[in-house]
Amino acid sequence: MVAASRDLVREINQFHILNAIRIAGAISRVEIARITGQSRATVTNITARLIVENLIYEKETEDRSRRGRKRVLLALNPDAAYVVGVKLSAYRISCAVTDIQADVKSSVNMPVRTSERPVKFVADLIEEGIRHCISEARIDLSQVSGIGLGIPGFVDSRSGVCFWTPLYQKGDVPLKDLIQKRFQIETLIENDTNTVTLAHQWFGEGKGIDNFLVVTIEDGVGMGIVVNGQLYRGARGIAAEFGHVVVDPNGRDCRCGKKGCIEAYASNFSILDEAQAAIDKGEWHHERVPDLRFEEVVTAAQSGERNLQNIFTNAGTFLGMGLAGLIQIFNPTKIIISGEGVRAGNLMFQSLRRTIRLHTNPALYDASEIVIQKWRDTDWARGAASLVLQELYKSPFNRVRPII
Repeated sequence: MVAASRDLVREINQFHILNAIRIAGAISRVEIARITGQSRATVTNITARLIVENLIYEKETEDRSRRGRKRVLLALNPDAAYVVGVKLSAYRISCAVTDIQADVKSSVNMPVRTSERPVKFVADLIEEGIRHCISEARIDLSQVSGIGLGIPGFVDSRSGVCFWTPLYQKGDVPLKDLIQKRFQIETLIENDTNTVTLAHQWFGEGKGIDNFLVVTIEDGVGMGIVVNGQLYRGARGIAAEFGHVVVDPNGRDCRCGKKGCIEAYASNFSILDEAQAAIDKGEWHHERVPDLRFEEVVTAAQSGERNLQNIFTNAGTFLGMGLAGLIQIFNPTKIIISGEGVRAGNLMFQSLRRTIRLHTNPALYDASEIVIQKWRDTDWARGAASLVLQELYKSPFNRVRPII
């Protein structure tokens, strides 16, 4: 029993040390001891073992306070582990291989209509994408420590069960199990917005922040919640369905069956639907009606199409009403808005900011920073990879399964 307790203490100390290095980027042993409250001897012993295990390395920099002296700092070894992230959406499957710091080594986007396809068909495409990325990254399959899957829908990450997703038909075997069986590599599955939230928590805009929210705008409107440093998932792991909060009970029909949901106004799908309606009414003339794309609607609105501008203004207003409510409830330090929908820019976010200010108490409004993240095509897959990477950094009290 004593030995087990010592092992647990050692794991906890290692977690705090790795976390300090991750947050700082590069840090000295003395600074680690000060931040973690551990003795210098403990820090020296644990970091020596981490160096032998190739998880961290020493880097020398000039110490300007002492002429001629070199300052030895510790940093994560980015090549200590590789993971794969996969993001599924209605019209594409994105795969990426990242290093231990979630930097993308290779990626691929495969245009495909996943909706209503059998789950085994989707698994075939994912397998092809993963094998392509591993080859492009010039690593062996044996070097991959885990695979993370991010999908929209109701997902219980603890059990690996997807209760519902709009992307594929349910099969006898869950998607997670199909992928894990094909590669014989630990595979995790999570709601896609939660994966992006984890990426922000460990490596992005949420780094070092204990209370923040992530709102994603794409085919749907999703949300991730971090409270007191922990990702909040709810009783069954399917919390934070922000997109299906009703803001207008007599409003537009939503795909979920209700009326007036935020998603029915602010998602890419809803904006495309309204743009199509403008074409049908003769309010906007567009040549490629069957192939209408979100980017084309944004470009036309930016070029002065007033009817399309009104669609984005309306979307920002309803989304702002929802965010104002979130600020009142959570009092977050930061709200990070992400996803392909951010490409709408001020078309949507000018009215969003105005609405939030109007419907939020001044003290709460001033305490919350709203960040519009510049979107990259690899961000979704990078988020799914972070689902695996976060297992390495977790405290032993929270670790579900060891990956590395």
